[in-house]
Amino acid sequence: MVSARPAQPIPVPPSEADSPWLSSQQAAAMLGVQRASLYAYVSRGLLQAHRQPGLRGHVYARIDVQRLARQRQTVRNPAQLARSTLDWGTPVLRSAITQVAQGQLYYRGRDALQWAQHASLEDTAALLLGQPVAAEPDSARRAPPTAAPKAAAAQPLPQPRPPEQVLRAWHSLPAHEPNLAQSGWPQPLLQQMLGVLTGLPSSDKAQPAAERLIHQQLAALWQVDAVGEDILRQALVLCADHELNASSFAARVVASTGASLHASLGAGLAALTGPLHGGMTAVIDQHWDDWHAARRSSEGLPPSLAQLLADTRINGSPHYCAGFGHPLYPAGDPRSQRLLRLLPADAQRHALLAAVHHHTGLHPSLDYALVAIQRGLGLPAGAAFVLFALGRTAGWLAHALEQRDSGQLIRPRAQYVGLPAETDAQAEAPATADTSAGRIPGRIIRF
Repeated sequence: MVSARPAQPIPVPPSEADSPWLSSQQAAAMLGVQRASLYAYVSRGLLQAHRQPGLRGHVYARIDVQRLARQRQTVRNPAQLARSTLDWGTPVLRSAITQVAQGQLYYRGRDALQWAQHASLEDTAALLLGQPVAAEPDSARRAPPTAAPKAAAAQPLPQPRPPEQVLRAWHSLPAHEPNLAQSGWPQPLLQQMLGVLTGLPSSDKAQPAAERLIHQQLAALWQVDAVGEDILRQALVLCADHELNASSFAARVVASTGASLHASLGAGLAALTGPLHGGMTAVIDQHWDDWHAARRSSEGLPPSLAQLLADTRINGSPHYCAGFGHPLYPAGDPRSQRLLRLLPADAQRHALLAAVHHHTGLHPSLDYALVAIQRGLGLPAGAAFVLFALGRTAGWLAHALEQRDSGQLIRPRAQYVGLPAETDAQAEAPATADTSAGRIPGRIIRF
């Protein structure tokens, strides 16, 4: 008796719904507008038109069209508009620190990429805090590179602390409030953050840490040459702030209560450790070898990357936290573009980025670029997180002080979706105990 073979699944050809690209007709239909309105969105910078090999005419990234469609829906629904403010929605908090506009990043009105060509993290902290800075600082001139190329038989590089240990180390430090009237007051806090992130003292007998800039101390610790040192410097500057990201908002919430700068920095650091924020660098590093293994150009995405993009989809669109894409930068994050250009050419990295863009329309995120720096410079595991957290410390300080100076307590309202309230009869039932003691007559206090 011949046993029947199990039925094999019939391959299903990809449908138009699986394509990351939409024609002008499809994009207009998804938005519910005429093509003339679609072109108007493009001219106003709300949508970007692309040219893709093998496709006729201009095409539009599905994720960008979906994002714009959601924005248009919220405008017509006040309740939905209020909810959307917590998810890349309408700006709700005034700030003079950082602006993201038309796909570009600005620190206090200065183009962040131009600023990063010359500035140090210390310069950037002063700029974000509104302190006097040179029009075009030249950190290299006032503090020349000190790191030497790696020796052939160099000792293993010290491993940065895991994020959980970083948090414990930070909260174990004495919480001294700096004298804001003293020049250079942010430097000790930056040095403290450097120490807890690397797990090592940030000074040596040959040259005190105070005489060296943060990026120079990292370069010496990680044994990179002058070219690598400059890459570390620019990475720190471009990580310094990014508007109301999760960690900066956490720092503002804590600062709004009147808490110390030390506590506010701890809140930002805690938020950054999450896998949907700075912790994404560890996820990318874990899959790096698999994603960049030699593959034929006809193949699709590496399975682990495709799964990650699928697992982080929101409303049908891949979420930016998967290492690719960013809602504020439909044409690509200029920070990651700058940092990746600073690294030596890498054929495997180039092939992966091309494949991801072809299959999803997404560009590499800052998280991906930081891990590329870690891998490209031969830095220890966890170095990408160190760069992110150390650079972002400057922004946390600026946001904490700006929020404290505003005098506003951040306390939004919640839309209740739980069990229905008691009936009137239940609410009017006599109380079994006197609970009036301790009340303030005529006042209701809400928190």
